[in-house]
Amino acid sequence: MLKHWQKLLNTDCVVVRIGEHYIYPIFRNGSTSLFKVAEETFTNKQISTCKDIIILLRDPEARFISGVSEYCRQNNLDVEETWQLIHDDKLVDRHFAPQWIWLLHLYKYYKGKIILKPFSAIKKYCKVHRHKTKRGSSIALLKNFVEKDFKLMENINQQMEIKNVLPST
Repeated sequence: MLKHWQKLLNTDCVVVRIGEHYIYPIFRNGSTSLFKVAEETFTNKQISTCKDIIILLRDPEARFISGVSEYCRQNNLDVEETWQLIHDDKLVDRHFAPQWIWLLHLYKYYKGKIILKPFSAIKKYCKVHRHKTKRGSSIALLKNFVEKDFKLMENINQQMEIKNVLPST
């Protein structure tokens, strides 16, 4: 599965500072709002200077549906046709990439402690968070996209070394 995600893994990795908190924005997990209120950003090798990076995890099913919907909206595509391309491993995108892939991306530049928090914690860092995508409730879930993310969710509200939370690939 990793070979499909090389495009994401080869992009810049960015962490934001909001107050005294370092947060790793993940697409469809409030990233637009987090970038908007960021006081400072750290990219790639600069990230190693951050400590205790917070990662907001969203319910994997809701995120997958939202991500596919947003990708279709941005590209003016049919949801069912797009879903089939995703199912057939012919389409990957940051909007619906599994959250564990995002953590693997962060791990390229950061080997320290992370704090996994539920998506609802975004209210602590952003006064206003807009929910952009409304359509998509008819999108079927693809198990291979979410199974490792559901395991990640078991670590909510825990602080740990990033290497200890990454699933085996």
